[in-house]
Amino acid sequence: MTIREGRWDCQYCGQVGILGREKSCPNCARSRPEGTRFYLPDEQAAASEQKLVQQAKIGPDWICQFCSSSNPANVAVCHHCNAAREGSSPQQEVKTYRPGEAPKSGDMDLSTPPPARTVKTKAATPVWLPIVGVVGVLLILACLCGGFFLFRSSETEATIESFNWERTVAVEAFRTVTEQDWDVPAGGRTISQEEAIRSYEQVLSHYETRERQVSEQVQVGERTYVCGQRDLGNGFFEDIECTDPVYETRYRTETYQEPVYDQVPIYDTYYTYEIDKWVPDRTERAAGRDQNPFWPEVPLGEGERAGPRTESYQITFLTADGERHTLDFGLEEWLSFEPGGSYKLKISGLGNDVEVVR
Repeated sequence: MTIREGRWDCQYCGQVGILGREKSCPNCARSRPEGTRFYLPDEQAAASEQKLVQQAKIGPDWICQFCSSSNPANVAVCHHCNAAREGSSPQQEVKTYRPGEAPKSGDMDLSTPPPARTVKTKAATPVWLPIVGVVGVLLILACLCGGFFLFRSSETEATIESFNWERTVAVEAFRTVTEQDWDVPAGGRTISQEEAIRSYEQVLSHYETRERQVSEQVQVGERTYVCGQRDLGNGFFEDIECTDPVYETRYRTETYQEPVYDQVPIYDTYYTYEIDKWVPDRTERAAGRDQNPFWPEVPLGEGERAGPRTESYQITFLTADGERHTLDFGLEEWLSFEPGGSYKLKISGLGNDVEVVR
């Protein structure tokens, strides 16, 4: 371990930077008291004298209970008053610091000046700041107004230009049809069948030997570094050393077995069959541009029936600006409008949403 000699300050006369080896102040001869803070000046060199290293390793100072003098750990009698060391004699505390946390000043630290008195003054407002603020407000208002007019709905008068309606009836016929499937439904009559591929299954065929590069971390040594300082309680510090493993990335080639699969077809029976069923045949349609809708006639022959029905009803409105809007309605509401009547339309700002205000 690297030993460094610390410093301490005399709390009696104010002498600073006293060498750690000194148990008493060279200025006033007062012994350093219990609790004296030892410190390491910046860039403190390691102690090179073997005598100082041995002095640092004997342990923390003990404090005489009769005269409060500091004494080396390897003496049993106080050097100041000759009182014997007792088992209850206090000793300087041993402290451990993390890197950079060891004290750099002692008990008489005058390096930190008192905080300067601050006077609060009102900062001058730049000339351009109010202008920028006004411009920003105007831009925001412009955006809000533009959005308001863009999305605002408006109402306008419009007259009915035309009515439109359409009704359809699907006609279905009961016929024999030919279909294909993997199964024959109830009522179906098989015409032919064959074995066909319905799906594929992956089946392991064999393994093939492959090579690949594999990386691994290999420890190639250790790194020793200073991870803190220990105040030995006698005016000296020792560097605490830690070690970390040092790794290196190395690559090697390894072989492995890669499975190879075959796509094996799965066969099943595919049927061609005929079946009697209702199928769409034709659509009967009726339409008009008035308010008198009716269902089309549906002449049915043998093996025919009427199927699903559909109906739609529309009104085209013409505004004073010459714009046309065609809207869909249910039958009851559609019949409630008067031909040529005038109505109020509510149109969204984008024009894609129109409704009648009634």
